[in-house]
Amino acid sequence: MTLHLYFDLTDTLRLAEHAVAADEQAPTYTEREEGPACPGALVWVHDQGVYLMSSGLPRLPDPNRPESSLVVYAHGWNPDTDGYRRDRDLGGDDFAEHLHLTEQPTPLIDTLRTAHAAGYRWLLLTVTADTYQVRVTRTRRTD
Repeated sequence: MTLHLYFDLTDTLRLAEHAVAADEQAPTYTEREEGPACPGALVWVHDQGVYLMSSGLPRLPDPNRPESSLVVYAHGWNPDTDGYRRDRDLGGDDFAEHLHLTEQPTPLIDTLRTAHAAGYRWLLLTVTADTYQVRVTRTRRTD
């Protein structure tokens, strides 16, 4: 089974720009153990909903909840408006995965900027039981 998670590209780019501009980054668990944090990432989170946030420090505050970080929920995965959802391809446990923005050969931040300028509307994570793919798209599937 394949899961398609769509994130608004304009809002996602705001998070990404914050992450790459930040002087410090929140490291992943592995980075804490093995070495320095990446120079900027979108953090893909599954806990109360499915969302993206910036790895940049200080955090990008949510204007509606100043004590919280700004997040971008996947379409249909905001627990406040869509209720609680589960999908077996996301596993049973909560997680946070860093989507590194500056890794070569094609930095994700460049892809997001170019796609946004060209009128793309969505960042799409295509998730299966053992992998995921990141890309941009102009339209959202309605399945």
